[in-house]
Amino acid sequence: MLPPAGRGILIALLFAFASSTPCLRGQSGSTPMQQPSEPVRYHFGDDPDGKLGWANPALDDSAWPVEPNGRMPGPASSSPDGIEWRRIRVPVPKDASGALAIRVIDGGLSVISFEIFVNGQQVARRGSFPHRQEPAESSAGSVFDLPQEIAPPGTSALIAYRIWIRPLDWHFGNQRNVRFEIGQRSYEKLVDHADRLTALLRIGPVLAIYSFMAILGVCLLVFWRWTGGRELLLFSGFLLFTSLHYIHQDTEQLGIHAIPRDLDWIFFFVLQIAEMAVMVEFVWAIHLLRARILKRIVQTSIVILNACLLYAFLTTAASAPIPWILGAAWPSGQVFNLIIIGTNLRPLLTLNKTWPFGLALAIFPVAAMLSSFGINTNMTIGHFSLSLHDLGNFAASLALFVMLGQRAWKAWRVRDEFRAEFETARVMQQQLVAPPGDIPGFKTESVYQPARQVGGDFFRVIPELGGGVLVVVGDVSGKGLGAAMTVSAVIGALRCIPPVSPSWILNALNCGLVGELRGGFVTCCVARIGPDGAGTMANAGHLAPYLGGVELPVPAGLPMGITIESSYEEISFQLLPGQHLTFLSDGVVEARNAAGELFGFERTRAISTESAEKVAQAAQDFGQDDDITVLTLARLAV
Repeated sequence: MLPPAGRGILIALLFAFASSTPCLRGQSGSTPMQQPSEPVRYHFGDDPDGKLGWANPALDDSAWPVEPNGRMPGPASSSPDGIEWRRIRVPVPKDASGALAIRVIDGGLSVISFEIFVNGQQVARRGSFPHRQEPAESSAGSVFDLPQEIAPPGTSALIAYRIWIRPLDWHFGNQRNVRFEIGQRSYEKLVDHADRLTALLRIGPVLAIYSFMAILGVCLLVFWRWTGGRELLLFSGFLLFTSLHYIHQDTEQLGIHAIPRDLDWIFFFVLQIAEMAVMVEFVWAIHLLRARILKRIVQTSIVILNACLLYAFLTTAASAPIPWILGAAWPSGQVFNLIIIGTNLRPLLTLNKTWPFGLALAIFPVAAMLSSFGINTNMTIGHFSLSLHDLGNFAASLALFVMLGQRAWKAWRVRDEFRAEFETARVMQQQLVAPPGDIPGFKTESVYQPARQVGGDFFRVIPELGGGVLVVVGDVSGKGLGAAMTVSAVIGALRCIPPVSPSWILNALNCGLVGELRGGFVTCCVARIGPDGAGTMANAGHLAPYLGGVELPVPAGLPMGITIESSYEEISFQLLPGQHLTFLSDGVVEARNAAGELFGFERTRAISTESAEKVAQAAQDFGQDDDITVLTLARLAV
């Protein structure tokens, strides 16, 4: 068994279908549609005495004009204060019993405030006089309780309808016919519910289209999280803003929103501005456009268009310059459409590779232009309403989704291949700068922490015959894969160099690197230490090492790879048993915290006697900004 609410909806759906089927109309209930027994008479402007005497059924309204063809006159007949009265006589069914109700059947009248009087007594009110915007009303009508003593069955009730209409609708002449029906309350509420469901079903395909576009937008947002790419993010935003914009617009007409109209329209225009702004950014990004002045023009047109329309929609002043405001909005909208169309069709004329994107993107402004020029693109298919504008938006969105999805997939595959290559390079580099093994008479520790997957620091600790050791520590300018490839070349060259003096090694490396680094350079420090701790050292622009917490006074020299004429001076030093000789890369000294402060030489000197692990960790905790290498060498006591 269905619950009462479910049975009510089922009955309303059946009633909605029956009432929308031509052959069944007029057979859907015991209370047929009541047509006014007299013409609908109207008057622009409010009751001058302010006592609502125009609601009196005894009022002689024969001098009032008659509503022509179910539609009020156009803009020329606008009211000076925005208020209009209508008087209609509606029969009350003879067989009406029990609770009665009056149902307002309007055709989309944009009424902000209204009052309904039946035989001189007020039975309904929305908003206030002076006017205050209330939640959006439904175009399907509303039902209000009607005491039976006000309108006895079998009589003719005089309905007076006092309304305030916004100036924008006066300008466009959007004052459609309004009809009233009096009958049993349960029946009128059922018919009203059926009308609402019918209206919802009628726009079902439109809601389905824009709901599907929203799903596409969410999918692109997920793809963007996986693959990156500004175009994916922008078009995802465009789809989401567009779908919300049109879903909001269509459901607002059904009175589904329960928010004040001011906020309702502000939300509408926020979505529209976001939709148009993201469209511009996406077009410029997908075609790699650099036309800044043209971009500023189209952005200005967005501001003018939406500012004018927002003013026109929100103003309640009857004397508002609506024609002038709309006169500024219309050309601004066309400037936007023409520029977007032109920038999207240009790749097609120049056979640019982005022409498929441009062709699909051009559909959006073309569809908008057709509507702005008054070309009717609406069509009815069975019980449903649809427009070429909606179909065009759907086709363009689907095409762009497929094209961007294919592009994102290819980019992701390429990045995945790069990730695999970088991982291979990282493993190979870790092998090249592997921690040194045990060396008789010495204890070594090393830490190598690149800022990226691969880095430009390198070191080698090579045992020598007779118990000595050769230490080489260096840094290639730059970061990433390019620096890592240079490191591989330097390490390969070191393996071929015989055990000679540090200055000779630097000169040999410099000769091989000059002209090969494309403007880069390599810093390097080389030290040879005998089994008795006597050592020699030469430096090519690298940080001087620390011996027992004191910086060694080794001449800096020019980095390698700059000029073949460089020469490197050697110094002698003595490594005592238990002393630490600490080599560093500039990633330690140049570590930078969130405030932009450098780790600096003072902090580095203070911890230079610590283990390699502690020195590297201190720099990382401070804020790693470059590759970090720390190598310590201690002479063991005999």
